[in-house]
Amino acid sequence: MFADIIKKAKMVDGICPHCTEHSLLIGIVNDYYRCMSCGGDIEQKVNGKISYLPIQLKEYDEVKDNG
Repeated sequence: MFADIIKKAKMVDGICPHCTEHSLLIGIVNDYYRCMSCGGDIEQKVNGKISYLPIQLKEYDEVKDNG
């Protein structure tokens, strides 16, 4: 089961807006990716060109603030 998920995962390379590194980006769900360098979550926007924008998850902020 896990092997099937890995086979279907989208992998792209790009510049992560969180860490500014050229990194491998793994598709989590449609148009949302995770940077393999820093673990930052980003959203892919396509409007004439592909752009990756940082997203901040509410749960991530709570964990970061409360330890």
